[in-house]
Amino acid sequence: MSNKDDRGLVSDEPLMPIIGCGEGHAIGRNDWPMPDQIPSILPRGDIPSLVWPPVHSHQTATLAASILQLEATQWLSAEEIAAGQRAQLGNLATYFHAQSNWFRNRIAKAGLTPEDIAQPGGLKKLPPITRREAQVEFATQPTHFLPEGHGPVSQVNTSGSTGEPVIVWKTAISQLDWLSVTMRYYRWGNLDFTGRLAAIRALMKRDGEYPDWGAPMSQFGRTGPMIAIKIATDVDRQIDMLRAYQPDRLIIYPSNLDTLTTALEARGETLPTIRNIWTLGETLHAATRERTKDFWGLALFDTYTSEEFGYIAVQCPTGGLYHTVDEMLIVEVVDQTGAPCPPGTVGRVLVTDLRNHATPLFRFEIGDYAQAAEPCACGRGLGTLKRIMGRERNMIRNPDGTRYWPMTGYKRYREIAPILQYQIIQHSLERLEMRLVTERALSKAEEASLRAHLRTIFTFQFAIDFTYHQGRLPTGPNGKFEEFVSKIGT
Repeated sequence: MSNKDDRGLVSDEPLMPIIGCGEGHAIGRNDWPMPDQIPSILPRGDIPSLVWPPVHSHQTATLAASILQLEATQWLSAEEIAAGQRAQLGNLATYFHAQSNWFRNRIAKAGLTPEDIAQPGGLKKLPPITRREAQVEFATQPTHFLPEGHGPVSQVNTSGSTGEPVIVWKTAISQLDWLSVTMRYYRWGNLDFTGRLAAIRALMKRDGEYPDWGAPMSQFGRTGPMIAIKIATDVDRQIDMLRAYQPDRLIIYPSNLDTLTTALEARGETLPTIRNIWTLGETLHAATRERTKDFWGLALFDTYTSEEFGYIAVQCPTGGLYHTVDEMLIVEVVDQTGAPCPPGTVGRVLVTDLRNHATPLFRFEIGDYAQAAEPCACGRGLGTLKRIMGRERNMIRNPDGTRYWPMTGYKRYREIAPILQYQIIQHSLERLEMRLVTERALSKAEEASLRAHLRTIFTFQFAIDFTYHQGRLPTGPNGKFEEFVSKIGT
């Protein structure tokens, strides 16, 4: 089973057997959205010869019900959402307590029962799962019985961007949730689905044009066409393909967007048909937002995802914060002692999957850091994050042991030298490497100016070496790129 098709988006294949729609009521209250608030997701059914009103098969109807649930649950209060999470958490803890020796021993060692975990504050008493633990415990396919309708199980290999690749086993419910939150992401992006879409990303079998956007949008109605472009495509070729296709909307990794912007600036060109840009797959830095606003005149719409959990948070359509996907996950931001971070502070991200009955992901330490936020003014009860900071290995270390998120000083790079792309690597406590793709060879004076500029940005006077590369700097095996990487201790 896969939740992605050869465009790297989501699957057009029918959903695997999944749970039925049940009562179809949101937790806590019945004030469903008014008709003008409900998305136009039902203009086309999948039962032949029934054009209007359309009729949906069991699986498509279940997806439609899930999408409508999310339209309602986002407006519950934070207290109502927390109550629903605890109810599901207790259910899941009881299930794994009966099915998994590892989980049963883990909570017993913490002096907890499934009932304790479901109490307010109970989950926080359970020690986080580290990536090293997950490598050992989750490597083999689970042999316990899944609840009816949750199978089959599929394997997800994480990217290993922390240096510790992990295998996670997921169920068909994970695919259902991915499709449902994809619709939330697109809906919050305030789109009409009839436009021309371009997607530049990894994990696509082929590039080229498609007649529609794929699932879940095309399952419920007619969409516009789309073009898929492999992320490894030369940036000048990307520009040529986009110019020829003239898309309205662009889905792209932040680092690729920066490279695309730099190339357009160098060519003295724009892509005027693009009216929406969505980013995903990588940490979106404030600098990229600012640059996109300056060059494109557009505000970015971002989402926070992982291989282990799918969608973790989606940018609010009105407030600008990231709303955590609380219907499927419990997302915590904690400090080094494990205490919750107050709004405005940065901490480690822990994620609990409330829906996965194949792998007991309770307080999994994903390896990311994020900034906690106040509740959003939009009125949604969903949790909030202000910024996704990135991986622990994106923090710079000084010889005195201090660590911080580096500012790269990118705004002045083009003033100093014709830099097309950069990446800074910390190899030791005293030495940095700056990898560069440039329009031409830099002079000694330009290198000296760039080195001096970097030393004003960092709090230590690092030795800085320059290495030069052709085309584009290499990405990780998942096609993602990080502008700063520390290799100390990895």
